[in-house]
Amino acid sequence: MPGRSFRESILDDFLRSLTGPCSVTRGSAVLVCVSGGIDSMVLLDLMQRAAPAVDLRLGVIHVDHGLRVEESKRDASWVRKQCRTRGLRFHLKRLHMGPQTPNAEEEARRLRYQAVTGCMRRHGYACAATGHTLDDQAETVLYRIIRGTGIRGLAGMDQRRRDGIIRPMLHMDRSMVLRYAALEGIPHVEDRTNADVRHDRNRIRHDIMPLMERINPRIAQSITALAAIARLEGEALEGMASGLERTARKWDWGLSRAYLIPALRTAHEAVIRRVIITVMASMTGEERGIDASQVDAVLAVLAGERSAHAVRRKVRVSRDKDLLVFQRMGEGPWYAREVSTGGGLAIPEIHRTVNIILPERLDKPLLVRPFSPGDRISGRRVAHILSSMRVPRGLRELWPVLASDHGCVAVASYRNAGSGIRMSIEGGYGA
Repeated sequence: MPGRSFRESILDDFLRSLTGPCSVTRGSAVLVCVSGGIDSMVLLDLMQRAAPAVDLRLGVIHVDHGLRVEESKRDASWVRKQCRTRGLRFHLKRLHMGPQTPNAEEEARRLRYQAVTGCMRRHGYACAATGHTLDDQAETVLYRIIRGTGIRGLAGMDQRRRDGIIRPMLHMDRSMVLRYAALEGIPHVEDRTNADVRHDRNRIRHDIMPLMERINPRIAQSITALAAIARLEGEALEGMASGLERTARKWDWGLSRAYLIPALRTAHEAVIRRVIITVMASMTGEERGIDASQVDAVLAVLAGERSAHAVRRKVRVSRDKDLLVFQRMGEGPWYAREVSTGGGLAIPEIHRTVNIILPERLDKPLLVRPFSPGDRISGRRVAHILSSMRVPRGLRELWPVLASDHGCVAVASYRNAGSGIRMSIEGGYGA
């Protein structure tokens, strides 16, 4: 029977996607992201059919952005009832976004993934599945082309991200999803905002893609084939960039990273670009990295054409003699730890451990924190001490000091003869 063979083919391909590129292992707990739309409801149905074959334990999360008020509440209630009918654990996250939220489309995406990964951590899910399809992949690549992108952007969405987000339907086009939903009688709800072409992604879906299909009816498949090629070439470039990053790195303090400009300049520009994208993605916490225009601005700093550049108000990139310095922007202090005994103290925010020697007894705990411009020790300005120690400018605002209620009592790796208190940094300030 044609319907049966199609159903079996869909499920077999879905299972291969789950256990192959999505790397879902037997016995895993998987969180299924369900909006109530047709793609996510087909995902939920396929996940339930696949679960016995690989002994999966399923839960469902629904994220209510709050942008449609009553309709959002209706959708959340509907998904909850579907989960109750299917015997699945249900998680609801309300974001309370308002209609005036700046850059609402991107902000909704960021907060949605934040909610999903937070639910994974709290409830012990190994991964979280979304209902993105081949058409979504094509639209994403096209959106990135319009914004400006490099090879990493052309590669589109990964089937498994480092944070555990998986996309097991990325091989299925929209026509397959619709056919499967009709065949299985899968219910769903409609989100009227999906038709609003004031949103960039909707405009691509409803206006631009249909125009491109007039030239090539299989445009979605062609764009995703381009993404696959870009991914392969990107992996080769990633390997070269990783080697360059290690070779050029002067220090990595997490919140501050520096690279030797002469070492960077020995590489091809394409490799340097990939280093910049990788560093920025790590420091901003944004998986997709940065736009091509931002990379161009950082390259201008590297070339000496600009003194500095702030990327998305999150990271400042500047030159310090022969160093290219990436510095996290924001209000300090970046860390603070109370200590009442000596020994090693790990400070993960700066990827360092400090070793502290204290008197046997303290009246009050001391505080390990970063240097502040007004700090003095024994009447001497700590800023002058750091300068005499040749601590690079890009590290000074992160440099550990030990403070009491009355001010600084020790500076890391500086020997103050009078106090008897010592503090040193394992590995100094190098990489």
